[in-house]
Amino acid sequence: MEMKLGEAARAMQGQADLKGLERAPVSAVKTDSRRTGPGDLFFCLQGTRNDGHSFARQAADRGALAIVAHRELSTVQDTPVLMVDDTLKALGRLGRHWRLKAGPKVLGITGSAGKTTTKEILAEVLKTRFKVGKNFQNWNNQLGLPLSLLMQRGNEDFWIMELGINNHTDMDELGEILHPDAALILNVGPCHLEGLGDVAGVARAKSCILDHLRAERRAFINLDYPDIKREAESRPDLNITWFSSCDPEAACRVSHSRDNWFILHLNGRDIFFEAPVQGAHFCENLAAIWAVALAYGMHTEEIRAGLKKVTLPEQRMSICRLGKWTIIDDSYNANPMSMQAALKTARSLASGENLILVLGDMAELGQAETRAHRDLGRSLCTEAFTALFYRGENLEHVLSGMNGTGSRKTHEIQDVSSFLSAWDKLGCPGGVIIFKGSRRAGMENFVQAFKASLKKDREAGR
Repeated sequence: MEMKLGEAARAMQGQADLKGLERAPVSAVKTDSRRTGPGDLFFCLQGTRNDGHSFARQAADRGALAIVAHRELSTVQDTPVLMVDDTLKALGRLGRHWRLKAGPKVLGITGSAGKTTTKEILAEVLKTRFKVGKNFQNWNNQLGLPLSLLMQRGNEDFWIMELGINNHTDMDELGEILHPDAALILNVGPCHLEGLGDVAGVARAKSCILDHLRAERRAFINLDYPDIKREAESRPDLNITWFSSCDPEAACRVSHSRDNWFILHLNGRDIFFEAPVQGAHFCENLAAIWAVALAYGMHTEEIRAGLKKVTLPEQRMSICRLGKWTIIDDSYNANPMSMQAALKTARSLASGENLILVLGDMAELGQAETRAHRDLGRSLCTEAFTALFYRGENLEHVLSGMNGTGSRKTHEIQDVSSFLSAWDKLGCPGGVIIFKGSRRAGMENFVQAFKASLKKDREAGR
């Protein structure tokens, strides 16, 4: 980010005596006083647990160039305080200002599952030809998006930004900040139903990104989801590229071959390629990536080379081999759509071996919570897995979906200790194990404990 303090104040519609520092460069934007340094702009954000205004003095003492606040600060006298109506909204305005000033080609990615994975792979593919910026990790909401924008240097050709929403107003707020040149809607499914109602509501809310496109009006739309297709076609001015994992009418289609090999079906040609993922449910992600890369002029060999270089983020279908175990770490989050896709991959990898499921509740489903967990139970054929370890309040609904047939194979776990104890008693020698659940389930702790246990056993010669 390259910006002077006076420029930042105007962009945020802030008012202050800048004490003659109008032309002082802003080093970075910070929301944590402990990480604030000389030249930084510190935002006093109101959180559920802490109020950033309480740490303004600490930020000033650490050399903050200015403080952004929405209430009076009696503790700060020697550092400029920019008064705004709302610090979070002001952060969004500053992010939008930098996005428009820097002027890269901006692609916004949204969908119910796989946004981060798609963003990470696409960014690496595009890097074979372009300079590319992207969200930090999954910073994709009204706080994370502007912070990610402001982290970009401004000399990039592309910014690939994912957008995550929980309710009907979120996408309009994010779209106003990002103002993208193009949008990619990856998929739609039963996620965040607590705020979005039903799948059609999810599609409507996510498709609002299309209303914030700039003049190019370019959209990459998955033809496999009727709700998304309907929303896109209701906006006749869009320049749409259709992609798919199964529809031959799509301009860009990808199908699964075996393991981590896939087939791109393009203009009557079948192009085999290797990807950093395994399983048929990644076809839509890869089709989207090919569609975008081809649309921006990349050649087939460039894209294939880029795909080979990709390393997936941790906790997102990260697959490794440790001893006699294939470990699938998909612990970052879960909704009904991503849960079924992950389990399908796990079954495919097991292929007759022991299959261990370590699962947690799926959150933010509202009134659909009970039904979604019963449906999960119905999908768990007891002959297809060796044991199920489950953490969460919805275990009874999962068992109900299995009609009680899976109770003898199921172990309720409360924490890592109870998991390891039940695991030791199982005495399973090897196979495939998958970890998945929503954030509140903390499944990443179980992955770490399992790996540590295996390493300890190997060191002990067991």
